[in-house]
Amino acid sequence: MFILCMAMLDEPEDKVLFEQAYNRYKGKMIALAYNITGSYHDAEEAVSTAFLKIAEKFTKLKKLDGRKRAAYYCVITKNCSYDILRERGRREEIPLGEDEDLKDVSPDVSDEVLSDYGYERIVEAIRSLPEKYAQVLYLQNVTGLSIAEIASDLRQPENVIRKRLERARQKLREILEEQGITV
Repeated sequence: MFILCMAMLDEPEDKVLFEQAYNRYKGKMIALAYNITGSYHDAEEAVSTAFLKIAEKFTKLKKLDGRKRAAYYCVITKNCSYDILRERGRREEIPLGEDEDLKDVSPDVSDEVLSDYGYERIVEAIRSLPEKYAQVLYLQNVTGLSIAEIASDLRQPENVIRKRLERARQKLREILEEQGITV
């Protein structure tokens, strides 16, 4: 896959920058995809697809600053992961083996919300938040920045960022509850 991506790039400078991005972000992208799909195989597939899409748009992406580029990589990885989950849902169900125990299966609440109501509805709810709240949710949950990093980027004290995140989550919860989604 890496060789295919490199072949899609024309400029030698782009190839060097792409290789640096690949080496820097691949592990983080696989971790993100694995958290969504729950399968290392699916995570690798999602990241491979994400890098192909990144290579297609690399001349535009390289113009973005580092944080925005990293955020784009996260968003595209999430979208590719959700595409795989949707495709998995369309496939024929495989019966469980006799040795598999259903009692150990306890879905995460966020996974249940995403599967029942869709990623798009959650994103739409986040977009409806005031900018200062949507921004901190995005920076923490999409780009994976820590509170300290967000505070540094936004030039705000960490306690202000913590409070914004708390308020953002509360407002998001209220919006989702108005839509009949219990979180």
